[in-house]
Amino acid sequence: MNKLLTAAIAVASVGLSLQANALTILLTNDDGCRAPGIDAMYRALTAAGHKVMLVGPLNDSSGISAASVVVPGQALAVTELAPGRFCVGPPQGYVAPAGKTSAIGTPVDAVNVGLDVILKDSPPDLVVSGSNFGENVGPLTQMSGTLNAAVRAMFKGIPAVAVSTAIDMDLIIRDQQAGYRKTLGAMDDTARFAVNVIERATQVGAQARKACASHKKQCDLNILGLPGVSGLNLNYPPLPPAEVKGVSFAPIGNWDRVNFTSQRSSDGTVHVNLAPPAT
Repeated sequence: MNKLLTAAIAVASVGLSLQANALTILLTNDDGCRAPGIDAMYRALTAAGHKVMLVGPLNDSSGISAASVVVPGQALAVTELAPGRFCVGPPQGYVAPAGKTSAIGTPVDAVNVGLDVILKDSPPDLVVSGSNFGENVGPLTQMSGTLNAAVRAMFKGIPAVAVSTAIDMDLIIRDQQAGYRKTLGAMDDTARFAVNVIERATQVGAQARKACASHKKQCDLNILGLPGVSGLNLNYPPLPPAEVKGVSFAPIGNWDRVNFTSQRSSDGTVHVNLAPPAT
């Protein structure tokens, strides 16, 4: 067999493999449907052969936790940016009722719209949330819209992966713009890493379920190879790939590098500032 034919068969085999392993994925985030992180994830997932439906909040909803619409009958505006890419937000001219703070068009709303409306007749295999600007670890997991979008998907029966790109805290405290650029510069690497993790996890999950079936055992493993409806929280450092040393797994813990503190200034105004952890 000549080398050209061998190469052609190899390329075709890769294509068939990608097609066989292709997933239907609902992609969301909390930084907004047009944010760099979700765009990087969309490009990486589609390049890997997955069928991706992007449904994100219209506006940046960072730190909004699990907030969502709780008023029965409340309308949401669903805007299609491009085929397969949607933004969820308040209707035009919406004003919150007097004396009430309303959450509308949140990451949880986006997941609900994606699962209940847009993908109602073809539920996704997986929900991916991110990539978020800034890591989601420690106490930040409670306030994270990224994490809570993934959790909402799991409540609705779909395994989920939350993805975040970390901030160099020392740099951003010294030079805010340089810190922003460093995190943005790692978004594409974060997305590629997440795609590789998803690919490996689904392969391991398929092998585990196959092994269970061969032994006629009941395997309660989802597409990621995890028990039941559970998922992953991935946090990628703001570093070039060559400087990333490996992958570690850790509990939520008590991580206090990001410390939002309320402070009263001399004129009596209360501000929220980013403060270094107490020593």
